[in-house]
Amino acid sequence: MVDESTNNQNKEVDESPGKDDSTVIRISYKSMFKVGFVIILLIVIIMLFKGFDISTATGNAVGVASQVGNVQAQEVQLAKIKVVGSQYVIEPNSFKVGVPVRIEADITQLPGCSKSIVISAFNVKKILTASDNIIEFTPNKAGTFNIACSMNMYKGTFTVLQSDGAKAAYVEKDSTSGASCGASGGGCGCGG
Repeated sequence: MVDESTNNQNKEVDESPGKDDSTVIRISYKSMFKVGFVIILLIVIIMLFKGFDISTATGNAVGVASQVGNVQAQEVQLAKIKVVGSQYVIEPNSFKVGVPVRIEADITQLPGCSKSIVISAFNVKKILTASDNIIEFTPNKAGTFNIACSMNMYKGTFTVLQSDGAKAAYVEKDSTSGASCGASGGGCGCGG
């Protein structure tokens, strides 16, 4: 036999006159607090088992510290690119060797042929559009490297740091190939 006094510890029964045998049950604040605490505790436990680690998101890298089987997710270095004058500006402009780089272009800040990106040292050639404005590569060597448009009119540099964060002495020589805008009747067609 069930003791009704035990079942009604956290319930109040409102048996007001005039109500046809209906009972209104109100859950106490103590019960709601317990349920809330259990839900929060479950969320924390799930986050711990899933490997959620906010401490790996530092600097310009987005880190994922979880490991599934033998495959560990890598961090990605994020940057933005635009043109100021005739120079590419990459912010931030230094990356770590061996870590994938993802550069998002602000197409509204890339005039004419500056949308045709070349990073020779890492075999990157890409024409950026409004719907495809991402440049991705993984730097496999440290130093200071050039970025230019395919006409070599817009130029810039970025640095790839050694794995220990030190700056390498290597500096890529500036390319002299390409044409200037409108030179000898040719040019990129950007109207500049």
